[in-house]
Amino acid sequence: MASGSIWCYSTQNSAASPPRKSAMPTPTLKDRFKIALVAYCVLAVAAIVFLALSRSTASLTFAQKLTLSAVSATPIALSVLWEHIKGFKVGGVEFALKEVVAEVSYEIAAAFQELQGSATPELVTAITKAMQQADVKVVAVNLRSSPYWWSTRLYFLSALAEEFTRIERIVFLEKDALRSYIGMASPAAIRKALAANFPDYERVFRDVMRNTTTYPPDPAQQVQNIGFQWPAQTFRVALEAGVAGPAAEQSLLEKDVRKLISPELLLKWLGNCLETESRSWDGSPASRALYAKILTCNAQYVPLLNGRRLEQVVNRIELALKIASAKLA
Repeated sequence: MASGSIWCYSTQNSAASPPRKSAMPTPTLKDRFKIALVAYCVLAVAAIVFLALSRSTASLTFAQKLTLSAVSATPIALSVLWEHIKGFKVGGVEFALKEVVAEVSYEIAAAFQELQGSATPELVTAITKAMQQADVKVVAVNLRSSPYWWSTRLYFLSALAEEFTRIERIVFLEKDALRSYIGMASPAAIRKALAANFPDYERVFRDVMRNTTTYPPDPAQQVQNIGFQWPAQTFRVALEAGVAGPAAEQSLLEKDVRKLISPELLLKWLGNCLETESRSWDGSPASRALYAKILTCNAQYVPLLNGRRLEQVVNRIELALKIASAKLA
């Protein structure tokens, strides 16, 4: 996309032709039928989504329901019109890829992994920042080249992210600075999956939450208290039958029950809740073809990879909203 250029919707033939009063070719009967069919499909999809949202329990305004309905029908229209679109203007200004890129925070996850007893200033700072800034939506966890992340800390990160922040995705990488992409999932999905594999994680976290509740509520203070107490908690582990009875349990500290996470274990624990869909991008300026590839993804957040290296994460919903509200000139 050339800098400073303005995209527009055009049905003119790209070949050079002498000036004339009307360069718009007359559509054939087949073209008219095709346009009408697509239009009815778009309206049908939008109407179905609007009715579904109206019957749902989600607290959405009429305008929000209408916008989401339009977004859901956008791919149908774009599939037919895309080759005619030269660009988009929103409020008279062309939008760029960076406007729909989600900032990925690498510092927050690092603060969790380094949590050591009462030494939690980095943790408190990171979570407080995420609580105060609505644009912190994506956090990266780098598993490095050898097992490094603890299962307990990943659960802890996802639970705190769900309870106290607006973080919507945790992105998993490996190979240190190579940033090889593994997948992503919401904090709630990760927390649920890990709790299914390690039931006592959830019990311990809920106990700590109850013990650190402040009155009046002070989320930042509660996060600090949780961070202080978490490493000292004891986890109940069932012993093998015959060692100390059929129902015997042993209480161990976090460092004794944690599992070092590998990509293989992560895939095993998270299963289908791990989003692995991605799109290739070599870093070249954004184009219509790139936007089209992003819009065909199913997930809200679309990773752009150069080989396996994560370069950007694009919010597909924001991209679709911009296109849906764009003025085609």
